[in-house]
Amino acid sequence: MNSRLYQQAAAAIIAAALLSQLAGCGYPQVSPKTYELSKALYSVCNQKSAERLPIISELIQDSLADGSIGESEGKWLNDIIAIAQNGDWESAAQSARRILADQVDRQ
Repeated sequence: MNSRLYQQAAAAIIAAALLSQLAGCGYPQVSPKTYELSKALYSVCNQKSAERLPIISELIQDSLADGSIGESEGKWLNDIIAIAQNGDWESAAQSARRILADQVDRQ
């Protein structure tokens, strides 16, 4: 299996895992920083901006390091980045948007 097919298969598995999680109860309440990062990630994915993905990824890592986002929140965001990096921009944007929508629904 060539690396491109492997990447596509990995993206499909990640997307399926995210979608199955979302089909249940959605995302729980997230930190303000995670909400901010989700908005930025949604924008990048919606614009299909491969150039800006590494910037968001670095912000996620910095936020994990300084404790402004939790490990599970970082995993969700990094999973979305992986989906986008594999070219499934629509699923990535939908997942980021779902984080945002789930927060609004809680207010």
